Amino acid sequence: MADPDRAWVFADVWAFAAIGVYSRPCSLAEVVASADWINHAILLEDEVESALGKLAGAGLVRVLEGWLFDLTDQGTELWSEAVGHTLQLRLASVEEHLSVIEPGATRVPLPPGAMQQAVRDYTGSASADPQPS
Repeated sequence: MADPDRAWVFADVWAFAAIGVYSRPCSLAEVVASADWINHAILLEDEVESALGKLAGAGLVRVLEGWLFDLTDQGTELWSEAVGHTLQLRLASVEEHLSVIEPGATRVPLPPGAMQQAVRDYTGSASADPQPS
């Protein structure tokens, strides 16, 4: 029986697309930027870690030295097969393709502070880092 916590969710599709739009290795700040462009929101750290674990474990994304992210050959094939006249249709196509692929169970914990720094780099502001009360 499949683990429901390991099932694909929209954040996985979103993160996959955020990496796929670059067609080259991209930084975490670039993933944050493209994810915002795609969905008009910032991915949460736990969404990124979970998505990277599932996607890397399924052989669709590689995590490279220096915390760069790229699609594998299989991921590139999936991204190129995901067609649609609009971005929403392309995301739906990716989601459909993922539904027949078993999510990976790899853990990809980001280094401490990496997500906050990526958001700061993207937004260009120090206010992206929540201040303790």
